[in-house]
Amino acid sequence: MHRKRSQVAVVAEDGTVQVNKNVVNGSEPFLRLIGDLAPGTPAASGAAFGWSWLAGLLEDYGFEAHLVHPLRCKAIASARLKNDKGRRRDPGAAAAGGPAA
Repeated sequence: MHRKRSQVAVVAEDGTVQVNKNVVNGSEPFLRLIGDLAPGTPAASGAAFGWSWLAGLLEDYGFEAHLVHPLRCKAIASARLKNDKGRRRDPGAAAAGGPAA
């Protein structure tokens, strides 16, 4: 989670990455990506400045919200950043627990 944009990853129970997108912060962009997930679905967010709106949104829509240290959340901590495009073969490998390229 950053000031204007955030990386959103949806990872299935088997570790496959279903969604991995960088979106503008806000309720509508987030709900377009995760709104169809079942209530009670666990959702993790890296603890960063301004996270409270996301925690409230997740709880309001029935998600099981978890606030985690960014370095402990592989799906978020290993997401592609604007300055490392092309360095990774598979953007979902780290989110699935696989080796980084």
